[in-house]
Amino acid sequence: MKVHVLLTFLFLYTQLFSQNNNEHLTATIIGSGSPKYNTERSGPSVLISYKNTQILVDMGNGTQANLNKLGLKIKNIDGLLFTHHHLDHNEEFTPIFIKSLLGGNQITIAGPEQTTSIVNNILEIYKEDIAYRLSKTRRSLNDATSNFTTKNLKGNTTLYIGDIKITCTPVKHTIATLAYRFDVGNESIVISGDLTYSESLPILAKNADYLIMDSGGAIKLGSKKVNNINIRKTKEKAHVNLAESSQMAREANVKNLVLTHFNFTNVDETATSAELRKNYSGTIIYGKDLMVLPLKQNKAKKQNTNLKLSYPIVDTGVIDYYSNTTKISKPTVGEPFYGQDANYKGNQPSYTNNGDGTITDNVTGLMWEQDMGAKMTLEEAKLKAKNSKLGEYTDWRVPTIKELYSLIQFTGKVKGATAIKMFIDTNYFNQPLGNSKKGEREIDAQTWSSTVYVGKTMRNDKTIFGVNFVDGRIKGYPKYKPRSGNENKMYFRLVRGNKNYGKNNFIDNGDGTISDYATGLMWQKVDNGIGKDWEEALNYAENLELAGYSNWRLPNAKELQSIVDYTRSPQTTNSPAIHPVFQSTTIKDPNGNNQYPYYWTSTTHLDGKNPYSGAVYIAFGEAQGQMNGRLMDVHGAGAQRSDPKSGNKTDYPQFFGPQGDVRYVYNYVRAVRNISDNINNNQIQQNNYQTKSSKLSLQENKQRANKNTPPSFEKMLQKMDTNNDGKISKSEVRGKLKQNFDKRDINKDGYITENELTRKNQ
Repeated sequence: MKVHVLLTFLFLYTQLFSQNNNEHLTATIIGSGSPKYNTERSGPSVLISYKNTQILVDMGNGTQANLNKLGLKIKNIDGLLFTHHHLDHNEEFTPIFIKSLLGGNQITIAGPEQTTSIVNNILEIYKEDIAYRLSKTRRSLNDATSNFTTKNLKGNTTLYIGDIKITCTPVKHTIATLAYRFDVGNESIVISGDLTYSESLPILAKNADYLIMDSGGAIKLGSKKVNNINIRKTKEKAHVNLAESSQMAREANVKNLVLTHFNFTNVDETATSAELRKNYSGTIIYGKDLMVLPLKQNKAKKQNTNLKLSYPIVDTGVIDYYSNTTKISKPTVGEPFYGQDANYKGNQPSYTNNGDGTITDNVTGLMWEQDMGAKMTLEEAKLKAKNSKLGEYTDWRVPTIKELYSLIQFTGKVKGATAIKMFIDTNYFNQPLGNSKKGEREIDAQTWSSTVYVGKTMRNDKTIFGVNFVDGRIKGYPKYKPRSGNENKMYFRLVRGNKNYGKNNFIDNGDGTISDYATGLMWQKVDNGIGKDWEEALNYAENLELAGYSNWRLPNAKELQSIVDYTRSPQTTNSPAIHPVFQSTTIKDPNGNNQYPYYWTSTTHLDGKNPYSGAVYIAFGEAQGQMNGRLMDVHGAGAQRSDPKSGNKTDYPQFFGPQGDVRYVYNYVRAVRNISDNINNNQIQQNNYQTKSSKLSLQENKQRANKNTPPSFEKMLQKMDTNNDGKISKSEVRGKLKQNFDKRDINKDGYITENELTRKNQ
């Protein structure tokens, strides 16, 4: 019994300590429900916290019980705010207010009209009860009422409680209602209250980190939907629908949209998100009681979990290893050039020829047109997709650049303008070359996407992103011919299926990392901050220890391209082409103007006289080039090109090729790791054979080897890997390893990989 009491005390103390010593602005969803009684969801209420300041917004049924679970006492609350005076939002205000009076704390009470009247009525109705309770500590009602202030807020108003700046604005609902914005430094949280579409909300919530919004129109799990849409229609509209909430979130450019105020327990998140994605591309979070924002990933819970991914990244297909100048044998941990593309195997490319002119990608779930046919304009391609009945399907579309890039394979090879091997699997896809009879180069056979660059390239040209599967690059291409003004024509490969492909789902873990639950990848939030050559970039990522993880790596080309945000550019948003949840270094371009870096990938790009000397990068700033002595954005933010892997700093930047591509050589790093490979700090310390050996010399590693050193994985693959998938399943394993299989299979996926084999026994 004593142990139980002690543990309970420690839990409550920890919760209270964390609430009272929060160095960041946070929001805790105290209640995520509605007027309907629900044992899983309390009535509407949100707690805003910063350092020692606590502000409660709305106080629905169950608020006190959930505050008690947090170990937060009413006397420690500094502000009570109302969005509006509907009972489901105010139900527990009276007892909370009276407890605050008895606690003797200074408190601000504010809300729309009638707030002061409600407070005065409570004081009048309960004055004898309050006076009686105060008398036990020799205080009077006058003593207590001097400790609070009450305000009716009208129009756009700003006030402070502690260090938190509070701004409010009226929004449309059945009665007077206010939305609130809370700011501390560069951190911001907005609470909408109940509302219908309101022009004022996107203004209030502009660029906010979190917008906590009425969940009107959310789809109940298991409900019958008409055309997959469950938007509530009522005679007197009181709440937003999904189209309106997503539109306001998009207009406000908020990073995270948080739905709350649910009428039911279980939400069909897939169906609801699909509707929201029609307008809003940021992170969608489904509120639950006691959820704390910003979200922090529960590493213990996420560990060894098979994530269902809407945006799985297909591997580049690379199996060979390269130095700066030549092909090399496979490098191991601690050796130069370890950590390049072929050292890590992802979702291997896999296709099915359906025999009807269509190809199914078994990894992404996308179905593709096998033969692109003749060149056409973007508008012609869209019309073709609309009218196509290929394979007896009628939902064909022109792919986005992220969908299209899923097909690239960096087993291709090119030499300048001469094609050697395609950067697409020609066993399944027909890939034409440029027509030399028309004066085209072999590489003039680009495949365009539906993604139009938000900026302009060259000399103010409207630009369409495309993938060149002949030379292995993403570039922006002019939509119109500069001389004639006619629309350019290019190849298009239509696609259908998995409409969520290419849409990220970012969560800021609050520890310097960003998780993308669409791709299953975790990213370094802030880049490395300094230019490095390719070998240095590989080494940096391999040796990075961040947020308790040391299994970071340099991303391959397709992984890094997955986090490009093609709705952003330096020209239009004054930012890099990446979600604002990430932080990027600012550099100076060759003209001395502010720009954003190129970022290295682990992928070698086989091109040129020495095909091994260049590696892929992604331009998150402008993909600049110098033409006729003028520096300009020639290929667009979000382009993928390549740079030499090494060179003297004093010799760069240089300009190369017909568009004078800027070459830096010393590019930046944003490391990545798999969410499913989560390892906690204790495991990292135990598994130092793999994680620490990268910091030792090759000789030191040899000296550390002993009779307990695991056998060569490469030799075991040769003996046991019967299906050649680069890993060993339980059915393939033989010998002593069969007895230790479960211990070696750290992530419990039924396979042993090289990383798992080379770790010490757990």
